[in-house]
Amino acid sequence: MEYCEFESSLSNELLKYVRAVVNIVKLSNEGIKLLEEFRTAEAMESFTKGIHEDTVADEIRRNLLIKLQDLHPGFMRERISTLLRRLDLIAEQSKEVARNMTLFPYLELPGEIKNAVDELSGKAYESVSKLYEITSLLINHKYNEVVEEAYRIEVTEEDADKILIRGRQLLVKYGSMIKNPAIILMVDKLIESLEGITDFAEDASDYLRTLALYCRGLK
Repeated sequence: MEYCEFESSLSNELLKYVRAVVNIVKLSNEGIKLLEEFRTAEAMESFTKGIHEDTVADEIRRNLLIKLQDLHPGFMRERISTLLRRLDLIAEQSKEVARNMTLFPYLELPGEIKNAVDELSGKAYESVSKLYEITSLLINHKYNEVVEEAYRIEVTEEDADKILIRGRQLLVKYGSMIKNPAIILMVDKLIESLEGITDFAEDASDYLRTLALYCRGLK
């Protein structure tokens, strides 16, 4: 079972990193909701904080990689390094969402398209939030619960995929009403990025589930 043990300070840093990644997604989600309430200045502040939070997360990740070299030779070092790379993909994608939201007149979009964006943002936050819980469960050897919760992220990703398809259908429906074609391209990229966050979250949860099944088999 030593292969599945986490050194205490490493566990804390790993959870700190996942929490920072979750916070990037949370800030973008909050920013979108603030825009819906016409609180534009607060929304822009939220997006800016999300972009900054990626820098914070990156620093934590680099420190973790240094600790891994010192503390965890072998199996767990490689697995945690892989997990960090997958979580970094979520952070980068989430930062891009925050940046994109500052670049175009979101409030001018048709209501149905804004609803699709809001739904996708909610699904992204839901899936990434669940990753924190799953990581904590893995650290505490609750392997059966890891497997169960990972399945919930899979369901969330499937829901997000359906919303993405609907969002693109709405872009076709309302395309002639949006005068600037660049906005259509930016919205398409935005909804694809939001759905991509749920994709990356599912990939990370699949990896956590694989680790849980491996560790459970050592019992």
